[in-house]
Amino acid sequence: MKNILFILTISFLIVNGCKKEETVIPISSFSFRGDTITTLKMATYDTCTLINLSKNKDSVFWDLGDGRTSNDKQFILSYPKSGSYTIKLTVKNNDGQKAFCSKKVTILDRVLKSIYIEHINWDTINTNGWPTSSKADIYFQIQKYVDITVTNYSIYPNCPIIYKSPIVKNVSYSTQTPLTIPVSEKVVIDKKLIQFAYPENLNNTYLISLMAIDKNGKVYCLQNNHGGGGNYFGILKDDFNKNEFVIQNGPFSAYLLNCDFE
Repeated sequence: MKNILFILTISFLIVNGCKKEETVIPISSFSFRGDTITTLKMATYDTCTLINLSKNKDSVFWDLGDGRTSNDKQFILSYPKSGSYTIKLTVKNNDGQKAFCSKKVTILDRVLKSIYIEHINWDTINTNGWPTSSKADIYFQIQKYVDITVTNYSIYPNCPIIYKSPIVKNVSYSTQTPLTIPVSEKVVIDKKLIQFAYPENLNNTYLISLMAIDKNGKVYCLQNNHGGGGNYFGILKDDFNKNEFVIQNGPFSAYLLNCDFE
């Protein structure tokens, strides 16, 4: 009897000793900068760190929903185009078991809503290619800076016009009273193209100009972002939570481009 018990005990130990350890199932999980929300909203070219909270995984695979993928453990999220995307994180262990989770992200554009002209100045003596009259019609335009050919000082005839505002009639050469030009059409502003229009930035920036037409129909540029002469230009505000994106240019004539995120 003792021999039988001994044999059974040894057999039990051998059988259990041969059993494989139980496989731990992987769990897929991530957050947006530590926030566990299921849908994130941000603007084009903004960034957000995807924090990988997955467990029991040996490899990761990110699908960003726009054709891009990554095997990085952590990932910095950014999109160049607006739209709605689904981010999917797939994790796998060495036994080939997989788990996945997904979250949504909505990417918004910066859309021009108004041009706020703080003040306008030009020299009627025309030392800088400005109107010689004390009054002129003004308008605002955005071009794509693709050609360095310039005429009549700061006129770029070969750069395509993206947006041209309505004309404001009979504006004085020394106007200190602010003017606002509303933008009724949808004009999307690309944040990456907000830089000085220097030749080294050709094809990678806007040409943003305040224009004037004198009584003879001749066109002048009062102010643009070509730079030089103490000009300032750039992003003044970029606050997604406050729905504020503002571009500034000055100082001779000065204006602000006010955008919403949508």
